[in-house]
Amino acid sequence: MDASTAFQFLAKRPYQPPAWASQLSPIPSHVFSLGHLPTPIHKWNLPNLPKNTEVWLKRDDLSGMQLSGNKVRKLEFLFADAVAQGADCIVTIGGIQSNHCRATAVAAKYLNLDTYLILRTSKVLADEDPGLTGNLLVERLVGAHIHLVSKEEYAKVGGVALSMILKEKLVREGRKPYVIPVGGSNSLGTWGYIEAIREIEHQIQHATLEQKFDDIVVACGR
Repeated sequence: MDASTAFQFLAKRPYQPPAWASQLSPIPSHVFSLGHLPTPIHKWNLPNLPKNTEVWLKRDDLSGMQLSGNKVRKLEFLFADAVAQGADCIVTIGGIQSNHCRATAVAAKYLNLDTYLILRTSKVLADEDPGLTGNLLVERLVGAHIHLVSKEEYAKVGGVALSMILKEKLVREGRKPYVIPVGGSNSLGTWGYIEAIREIEHQIQHATLEQKFDDIVVACGR
């Protein structure tokens, strides 16, 4: 990481949307630099492609070691809002191996915020310590507070209600929690993907890429 990149990392800066998104509302006022962006676009050499067909990949797996993946794009906007509201801790929810929860815990550590994770798992694991595997290991290494719930309890109570129950408990303890929904998926987090499109647009127009892409394929969970 060179000096200019190191200086920009973790910087909070005013946000200006691309012209084609300027009519959307509300527009975030600030954004944090949490990811190693822009991520490159690389050619994918697949066998047996149809003639005159090329496949290129947007390498969001290179967005940062602990934060690798697209999740950091949402978190750049969500954490800017959390800090603006004076939060001292983050509450979010997901599966036991949620990439979103891992990225949230790491980002919070960078910004000196505590993290409270509600992790959905099987009833057997919810009643025991699931150990130090996968994303759970990273979350515990950065000091996240882990709250396990069974899939049955999650289905009965709901993710939003579980998050609010934990938030209210933290408020009673004198904390200032900021709740991020499952996957960071809300209108504010969406701006992360608006920025991803602007990033791709800039790479196509100004970088050394000579390709003219015909189609964009996006993997999207439910």
